[in-house]
Amino acid sequence: MSAHDYTILVIDDELSTRIALTALLERPNYRVEMAEDGITGIELARQIKPDVILLDVMMPHMNGYDVCKRIRLDDEIKEVPIIMITALDDSDAKLNGLMAGADDFLSKPFNSLELKIRLHTLRYVDRYRHLVEEREKLNNALAELSEKNKQLRALSRQVFEAQENERRRVAVELHDEIGQLLTGLKLILERGQDDAANVITEARTVTNELMQHVREMSLNLRPTALDDFGLSAALDGLFRRFTNQTKIVIQSNITPLDEQRFDREIETTAFRVIQEALTNIARHADVSEANVTLTVSPTRLRVSIADSGKGFDKGSKDMTSSTGISGMAERVNLAGGRFSLQSKPGAGTLVLADFELKTTE
Repeated sequence: MSAHDYTILVIDDELSTRIALTALLERPNYRVEMAEDGITGIELARQIKPDVILLDVMMPHMNGYDVCKRIRLDDEIKEVPIIMITALDDSDAKLNGLMAGADDFLSKPFNSLELKIRLHTLRYVDRYRHLVEEREKLNNALAELSEKNKQLRALSRQVFEAQENERRRVAVELHDEIGQLLTGLKLILERGQDDAANVITEARTVTNELMQHVREMSLNLRPTALDDFGLSAALDGLFRRFTNQTKIVIQSNITPLDEQRFDREIETTAFRVIQEALTNIARHADVSEANVTLTVSPTRLRVSIADSGKGFDKGSKDMTSSTGISGMAERVNLAGGRFSLQSKPGAGTLVLADFELKTTE
């Protein structure tokens, strides 16, 4: 069969009709297939995917209307144009055919010129219909792209806000903590040589505090253990620092990771979600204890952070914004995971992040 063949399926129980249509459709670029009843015709249509179906109205077992309806419900062949064969001037048959999904009608006895024109016209109609469908698909794709661009712009704003919030936090810490320590160190050194021994001792103490604050800031920004030793080691350091700073005890239940490493994005995302959730607990929950659970299987990493504190209404935009929930959710989604949160006023909060693992050597 050549690439230019036009396949026509005739579904008609009368042999004389099939013979007549075969004679009328005998052309070099036409391929004509025949079916004697509706069931056979539907099955054959699925196999050959015809360009058009000529379908008789009056057939035993299943009439043409029911065959037409069945074809329109079949995803494989529902777009195939259908010309129903009716008696001359049978308006009721044409109306029922339109309701069943027919595209055009051919009256008996057949006229070769009429058949040629109807097939020719239907080819253009079918081509136009496909163009309309393709245009609709294009419009839908453009609309989806526009929506994705909106989401991307919203995400960009969130990233910028997160960056500014982090800059603000670092600036405040530099001013309040590091700045005060440096001012104190300066005043100690300006006391001169009168009390050199005490000045050196005090300066050493302040310098140690200063170095500790700088180290804590550095670890909060990006713990080196996360890059060097993995998620488990980074979390150990995070939990110790968090408890020292807030006096909130971390009850951790972590599946032994040994030296297992995961995709860098997943490790970073899991760490940041836990860090952000613990920060929210310290700020809002009013509790003395928090629970962090990491469950690792060969295919998944599941992170859970829970507290029994104040909780909040998830519908509150102010609370959602101040706790960075949308940022956590977006970060998890970008890493290919699933994020969920459960919270009610007075009933605590549960943060969950579930990742499909991509193990690395």
